[in-house]
Amino acid sequence: MVHTLPPPPRSANAGHKREHLGDKAKVTSSILKAYMAWAHKRWPDAAERLQRLVAADTAALLRKPVDENRRIPFRQLIDVSKAIALTEGGNPNVVYLELGRHSAVVNMAGAYDRFKAEAAHQFFDHMDHLHHTFQNFGRSSYVRTGERSGRIRLEGYHELSPVYCQSGLGYYEQALRMMKAPGPIRVIETACQCLDDPACVYELSW
Repeated sequence: MVHTLPPPPRSANAGHKREHLGDKAKVTSSILKAYMAWAHKRWPDAAERLQRLVAADTAALLRKPVDENRRIPFRQLIDVSKAIALTEGGNPNVVYLELGRHSAVVNMAGAYDRFKAEAAHQFFDHMDHLHHTFQNFGRSSYVRTGERSGRIRLEGYHELSPVYCQSGLGYYEQALRMMKAPGPIRVIETACQCLDDPACVYELSW
C-alpha cells in the first residue's frame, strides 16, 4: 500500500509558493523526455498541443525529438510541466506528482535492482551523485532517521519552482515503490525553499 501524503498546510498548495527562474540552471533533457512520454500516452499529438501553451524557445524545443544526452534550461522543463498540467486539467499538483513518478520509472529503470527494500538507505545515500547527474544547481544530502525512514535535504537552489518540488514527492515515492519497500510508503515535504526556508526537506518512511 502506498500513500503520498500532502505537505503540511504551510506548503500544501504549490500555487502559494515563490518561483524564481532564469537561464543558468540546467537539467538533463532525459527528464523532459520522461515527461513527454507521459504526455504522449494521453495525447498522441502531445508535442503539438503543448507548443501552443509554452514560450517560443520551449515550443522550438518540442518541435524535434528530445535528445536525452544534453542539458536544457530548467525553466523550459517547468514551462512544459505547467503546459501538461493545463492540458490534463484538474488539480495540477496531482499531475506534477505523476510526472515525478514517471521520471523515476524512465530514468532509473534497472538501477533499483541493486537497491532492494532492505538497502533503501544505500540508494538514498547516493542521491547527491544522482542529483548532480540530473541537474547543475543545488546539492542534496541524506540522513537516516530510523530503520525504515530518512530525510532528504535539497539546498543551494538559485532557481526554484514549486512544480519541481511537487514532482520530487512523486519521484522519491516511486523510487521506494520500485525497490519494493514494504510500506506504507510516505513522502512528505516539511520545508521548502519556495517558502523561503533554507532547504527543501523531504521526510521518507517505508
